[in-house]
Amino acid sequence: MVSSAQLERKAERARERLSDKLADLRYHVSPTTVMSDLLGVHPRDDVLPVLAKQARNNPIASLLIAAGVGWLIFSEVRGPISKTLGLTTPRQTARRKRKKKRSAHNSKALIGSRSK
Repeated sequence: MVSSAQLERKAERARERLSDKLADLRYHVSPTTVMSDLLGVHPRDDVLPVLAKQARNNPIASLLIAAGVGWLIFSEVRGPISKTLGLTTPRQTARRKRKKKRSAHNSKALIGSRSK
């Protein structure tokens, strides 16, 4: 049978391992580490020349990213793009058709009841 002291030691070792893993994960996922891994830049260095070089080397990707960011900013400023352009989703179109059909049916029923 396992004593409570043994279980406590086992739990303490598990906590220590978890704490070490979390510390390691915090180091590897820090903004500094991610930036240096992805861009090859240290935080002390200037990032703009590296980004400009990346944009020159990958113009299509840079344009797509810029378009996405621009669209995001535009949609935040002007509201959803579908509202701005007056577009509707298929669900909205179907809902509008059902509503129109119901109102036409109700008006026919109303006219029929008046003529009787």
